[in-house]
Amino acid sequence: MGNLVSMLSLTALCVVAAVAAGGLKPAPLRVVATYEKQCSSCHGSEGAMFDSGFEKKYTAPNSLREMVVSMPGASDMRPEQVDALLAYMRAISRGEVFVVWTDAKSRLLEGEVSPRGASVRALAKGKALKVERPSAYRWRVVLPSGVKVEDVQLTAKLQGKTSTLRLRQGAYTHAR
Repeated sequence: MGNLVSMLSLTALCVVAAVAAGGLKPAPLRVVATYEKQCSSCHGSEGAMFDSGFEKKYTAPNSLREMVVSMPGASDMRPEQVDALLAYMRAISRGEVFVVWTDAKSRLLEGEVSPRGASVRALAKGKALKVERPSAYRWRVVLPSGVKVEDVQLTAKLQGKTSTLRLRQGAYTHAR
């Protein structure tokens, strides 16, 4: 009986910890790679064929979402995947840099940045972290001992435009 109580207590503790950290998870897809694979043939790489400020013409609530979901490349996406794709489209519409955290493996964080050529810096607890760039859109950070995911802040810059992603607040910029 004592083991059962201990096991239940441990399970409850794990559930509480999981709920407390629940908002800290990567985006549900590689947003930039998905766009480039499924959308760019019609809309251009990095949204080159979109009009500047195109999101403004979708004034009714959910009208931009409805338009995106009607597209062949997004029709099978889950709502949280569409949310991430919409964030990228907002960045394109505004001519701003987009940053997204896409993968977490042990102490390795990975993500994407667009447009190509944007620089990426990472900070945690006021200290710079090394950022690797395995490809034009990808970034990678290995967390040092004692640094938690929620401590990380990524800043991307290109041509005087800056976007900052604080992982404690979400997995991507331009959520609204």
